[in-house]
Amino acid sequence: MISGLIGIVLGLYTLVLIAYIVINLIKPTANKWTELIRALAEPVVAPIRKILVAKLPRKYQVFDWAPVVAIIAIAVIGWVIGSILGILHL
Repeated sequence: MISGLIGIVLGLYTLVLIAYIVINLIKPTANKWTELIRALAEPVVAPIRKILVAKLPRKYQVFDWAPVVAIIAIAVIGWVIGSILGILHL
């Protein structure tokens, strides 16, 4: 029950991040949907981007890797939470 709900939330947020990647690639005209996706994604992506800009060599900064790192982090977090809840039988 709890793990299913957490999985749904993390899955939906992953979809938001994928939409954010697509929006950044095609650069559409701003509208309420693109602004909503940016508003949902930026609080997670901005701190990751700040770290990556400081750590990655310039040649790898052509692409915004922050949403990809966020998606990987969400997958790991989901796996850890699912494992813990499985052990606890929740």
